[in-house]
Amino acid sequence: MYRTLQKKRGKMITSKQFTTLESLFDYYNKELFDGKLNDCLINMSRKKNTHGFFNPKSWQNTKKEERDIHEISLNPYGFERNDIEWQSTLVHEMVHLWQHDFGNPSRSNYHNKEWANKMEEIGLIPSSTGKEGGKKTGQGMTHYVDPNGKFIKAFNGLKDKEINYKPLPDMSGIKAKSADRSKIKYSCSCGNNVWGKPGLFITCNDCKRLYIEAE
Repeated sequence: MYRTLQKKRGKMITSKQFTTLESLFDYYNKELFDGKLNDCLINMSRKKNTHGFFNPKSWQNTKKEERDIHEISLNPYGFERNDIEWQSTLVHEMVHLWQHDFGNPSRSNYHNKEWANKMEEIGLIPSSTGKEGGKKTGQGMTHYVDPNGKFIKAFNGLKDKEINYKPLPDMSGIKAKSADRSKIKYSCSCGNNVWGKPGLFITCNDCKRLYIEAE
């Protein structure tokens, strides 16, 4: 009986967590993108040095041959931030999805002017530092929230702003960037390797998958 209850409870936990993320995607899609974004798989990943990432066409419908499903993945340790911050990360990645399907993204996940303009349009100000005065384009970009923008208005319109479950705070998987690590190694599952500064989002041109920071 105990095992049966645990099984049911586990399914409920999984369903609640991912349903919340999917509902947030649908809500912000409607409020900020006029409902035009294509469906994607909302996932969670403890990838180092990032709060989230967008991986285009990284999932395949088993009834089709081509890879045709996008992924937005959020680092669950980022849920320890306040709700505005981690939800703005979700929307940040939704802008990447918008640009992939309706715009012209740069290669190797460079955050270009088109992306920056769309961010500002929906109420997130691109910044290399996360503060006013930072560069608005480049690699490894972040953002801050426009206090008068569309995003904060949409966020304030949410009835339920909180995620259901958060990881333990003493297990942070987002490693602080060290000043002395000017270059690190990134590896792709296909065997390719590149070197660059910490915090880059790089896509392999051979297999179209993201490079991951090597241990």
